[in-house]
Amino acid sequence: MEHEEHADELDRDADKLDQHSDVVEEHIDEARREWEAKEDDPTVPGAQPPPREEEESLPGVAADEDTLRDEPGP
Repeated sequence: MEHEEHADELDRDADKLDQHSDVVEEHIDEARREWEAKEDDPTVPGAQPPPREEEESLPGVAADEDTLRDEPGP
């Protein structure tokens, strides 16, 4: 009987953790949506990413598939 009670308690704890995980996930999603909205709003100072500067890329580093296909490999 004692093992079954312990197993039931662990199941309840797992259910609570799953519920808390769902709540945290909702908070993260909400924060992400709010931040993305602020990035699109030019009246929010500091929310827009800095303008991208042209950088010389290294072959194969953060390159897109077209670049990799067009450039010869080592």
